[in-house]
Amino acid sequence: MNSKLIEPIVSDLFLLEPLDKSHAHEMYAGLCNDNDYKFIPSHPPVSLDELVARYERISQRLSSEQSEIWLNWVIINRNSGAYLGYVQATIMVDQGWAYIAYHVFSQYQKKGIAKQCVRMLIDFLFNNYNLSHVDALIDTRNLASIGLVESLKLKKINELKEADFFKGSTSDEFHYRVFANEWTLNT
Repeated sequence: MNSKLIEPIVSDLFLLEPLDKSHAHEMYAGLCNDNDYKFIPSHPPVSLDELVARYERISQRLSSEQSEIWLNWVIINRNSGAYLGYVQATIMVDQGWAYIAYHVFSQYQKKGIAKQCVRMLIDFLFNNYNLSHVDALIDTRNLASIGLVESLKLKKINELKEADFFKGSTSDEFHYRVFANEWTLNT
């Protein structure tokens, strides 16, 4: 698999621009809302410098042991130029499948942005990588995210009890999956 295969993805409304450290300044304010982290074990960046360093590391696109390809895009509104969030994929090189994740800043949620951008992400993955399937792990309390992946026809294949412990409580996760041949039929 080609670890450098990432390119801008464009729709009528959104530009998914491959992430690099130059995006940190525009992304920082949107990533600093504590409420956006209720269902994930991470926290807002502590500083702009920390975010720049993180973006520099993940924009290398390949894990140190070369077992994972990291693909990250920022979501930009094509009309206003506003930064809206991000989509990302981690491709498991030896297994030929990927995990996806996404984050739309709270002020832009419930407007269909995540649905369109996640669809664009999955299309890109299946069209550019020979993947058997794409998976998403979602906290069982995150009803909006569950609704999103189910609307895109990902199927729940498992529930992972006590999958994680963060912010003082245990979280369970639903494991969702779509196979390449199913995605082609759905789109």
